[in-house]
Amino acid sequence: MKEILYILLDNYAEHEIGFMPGAVSTNATGFRKEPKYINKMVAPTMEPVKSIGGMRTLPDYSFETMPEDYAALVLIGGFGWMNSEAERVLPIVKDALSKGVVVGAICNAASWMAKQGLLNNIKHTGNGINQLKLWGGNNYTNETGYVNEQAVTDGRIVTANGSGYLEFTRELLKLLENDTPEMINGWYTFMSDGLVKLYSPRPRFKFNTVGLFTSNNKATVDFYTKAFGFTTDWDGIQPNVEMMLGDMRIILYPRSDFEQMVSYKFQYPMGLNGTVELAFDVPSYADVDKEYQHALRHGAISVLPPTTEPWGQRTCYVADPDGNLIEIGSFTIEQNNH
Repeated sequence: MKEILYILLDNYAEHEIGFMPGAVSTNATGFRKEPKYINKMVAPTMEPVKSIGGMRTLPDYSFETMPEDYAALVLIGGFGWMNSEAERVLPIVKDALSKGVVVGAICNAASWMAKQGLLNNIKHTGNGINQLKLWGGNNYTNETGYVNEQAVTDGRIVTANGSGYLEFTRELLKLLENDTPEMINGWYTFMSDGLVKLYSPRPRFKFNTVGLFTSNNKATVDFYTKAFGFTTDWDGIQPNVEMMLGDMRIILYPRSDFEQMVSYKFQYPMGLNGTVELAFDVPSYADVDKEYQHALRHGAISVLPPTTEPWGQRTCYVADPDGNLIEIGSFTIEQNNH
């Protein structure tokens, strides 16, 4: 049974470690009868380390006594990564990476990884790109590899921001194959949604997707990814496309393929389609104007320039390559950045 080692520096963030040890040691019925891993705490010395909340943890190993063979090295965030003592962790991390050991870094520990140049060849996240650049300085050269997600896995490395402790745990559990992916996803859903939601009556339907039947998938994908920031894994070949923007999901399907699937010939609006719209909310009036111009630069057809309506909304309308109407609007005159 291999060990998972958690690196704790003084003033570590206890909430960032909270979910992982329990998920490793227990399941829905209690303690695992045959756990795959054992949790062990590692600190600079064998003296207790203090968390930012005042909790004291007695380490299982010091840097000098920790084993050479282990399954994962998890760097827990906190204020200790700002101190010189953190430099003692560098050879430990480099050794783990050279062995192909799973390495996780959350919050300030991810920023410290940037400072050491350890994120330069992988996709990663952390406490925002600005903090990674601030900590990393000239040693951080992979701004394009930054992904604005709670937690990101690339190869054997998992990074997360300070509020991404649940996602951090989920990604580590998957890499370690602590359970099946279905069990791990179920654990994550339960922990993120909570017991009340789990046992609440479920509605008959959940409306979560808009489908567009297109004359040209590629043109539509190019438009929505460039003009509105949707992401997609579409390979450019398959007829069905899924695009995501936060929790919003749009699926695309070629009109001809859909007609063949349902054995029905449809009639399509010529020019602008005045039967439906996609509505996007933006933070402020100024953003309406900015996003309107951005959409036009990426091929949108102008229908209504930004206009402040009597009911207090500033809104505009454009159309996508198939003539579907898109509204961009806001009820906030000025965004409060404070």
